[in-house]
Amino acid sequence: MPAMRKFAILLVLLTAAVRCAQAQPNGVTAELQIDQDQYLPDEDVQLKVRIVNRSGQPVVLGTTKQWITFDVIGEHEYVVPKLGEMQVLSPFTLLSGQAVTREFNPTPYFGFRRSGRYRLGAIIKVPQWKQEIVCKPVYFLVSEGRPLADFGNLSVGVPPPPGATNAAPEIRRYSLLRVTYVDQMKLYFRLADEGDRTLRVFPLARMVDFGHPEAQLDRANNLHVLFQTGAHTFTYCVMDPNGALVARQFHEITQSRPSLRLSEDGVVYVGGGARVPTLDDLPPPAPAAATARSQ
Repeated sequence: MPAMRKFAILLVLLTAAVRCAQAQPNGVTAELQIDQDQYLPDEDVQLKVRIVNRSGQPVVLGTTKQWITFDVIGEHEYVVPKLGEMQVLSPFTLLSGQAVTREFNPTPYFGFRRSGRYRLGAIIKVPQWKQEIVCKPVYFLVSEGRPLADFGNLSVGVPPPPGATNAAPEIRRYSLLRVTYVDQMKLYFRLADEGDRTLRVFPLARMVDFGHPEAQLDRANNLHVLFQTGAHTFTYCVMDPNGALVARQFHEITQSRPSLRLSEDGVVYVGGGARVPTLDDLPPPAPAAATARSQ
């Protein structure tokens, strides 16, 4: 590496360190947090910003559109382009000794779709002191999932709303993706339009590597998925053509294994095994059933 380039990199690091050091004496600190370190392209990054006020006086934040700014840097110092302006304007006062957590989703506003490692940073402006808080960045990996052979690109029509005319149906595409992490495997759901533009992608749950997920369409073109998550446990999910998770249940093996069944009138249900009500069910189970299971 040329000496001039080394000097430039060192200067950038020193400048960042100085800015961090200058931000600390005011007693306000901020930390970035993400729930996972690996994502699919277009998956929402659930970013949390935790701000703690130890300054001895109230701090007013969120009064301008630039009170917090984010940047995303890819491999080889590639500056990820912005796709739009994130809506962050939301004034609030943080008293001394208080902490607050604000949640953001940078995915729709930055173009980090390509596979690789990314660094996400943030700067918070404190206008009353004309100072900045430079947050320590968080890192994450974007990688492609592997489509399941039978459910890599399933086309369905969106049912028309009540009272709609008999127009040509809008086409959506369902995909189930298997994603391998360092210590586990997850099953993902992806919804795309007819041109294969991603509308939504999200993880359903962890799955066993020897499992073979089942999937069925009902008469409303909802996608029903049943997959094994443990030695004796299964997760059952239902997604609608708009990409919403409308149902989630948990089942276990008894004298028989749970499996998807399709009735003659197009109703999909889980047969065999036994349902296990939990607080993570969607819709939530009856209080008595969930309480009895948790005891």
